[in-house]
Amino acid sequence: MRIVFATKNRGKVKEAAEKLKEFGIEVVPLSELGDFPAPEETGETFCENAYEKAVYYSNLIGEPVIAEDSGLVVDVLGGRPGVYSSRFAGEGASDEENNRKLIEELKRLGLDSSPARYISFVFLSFPEGMGLWSEGKVEGKVITVPRGKGGFGYDPLFVPEGFDRTMAELPLEEKNRISHRGKALSKLVDLIKEVKKW
Repeated sequence: MRIVFATKNRGKVKEAAEKLKEFGIEVVPLSELGDFPAPEETGETFCENAYEKAVYYSNLIGEPVIAEDSGLVVDVLGGRPGVYSSRFAGEGASDEENNRKLIEELKRLGLDSSPARYISFVFLSFPEGMGLWSEGKVEGKVITVPRGKGGFGYDPLFVPEGFDRTMAELPLEEKNRISHRGKALSKLVDLIKEVKKW
């Protein structure tokens, strides 16, 4: 049995594979099956985007598909960048450009930090129409001075609650243990156990 993960991020695939291996389920990236046109992300929430991607690819390839949408929600910015986290500084923006824009937005408000959270929604869609979803969150704050070389995205600016280091300063194992995606995947595993799909 296998599940296809609709992502180009090998780290995400590895994390999901680790969580689902107890079921004897193989997790493979979508790219191994071919080069498919991506759906338009029209959702206004992480949940809607994950749902749209999972259902689209599951119907397209006729296999169970996991899709995930996640991002950073900053309180003083009214929830931005939110679903636009990967393109906060514009389409095709790099992590560095997105981080720079976040720093500029905070400084414009005269702030050097703000409460924030990472949010992840994971949706598992089956070709026959059934689906399961879960959510994971990590509370913390964003700062205006980047720290650390690990991770990706906003990790150098995000300090998780209960830590004095940014996500980019944490060892990978520790980051994965507390990550929003890890929490969402763990909840998904619990749901799979409940419905005893396999």
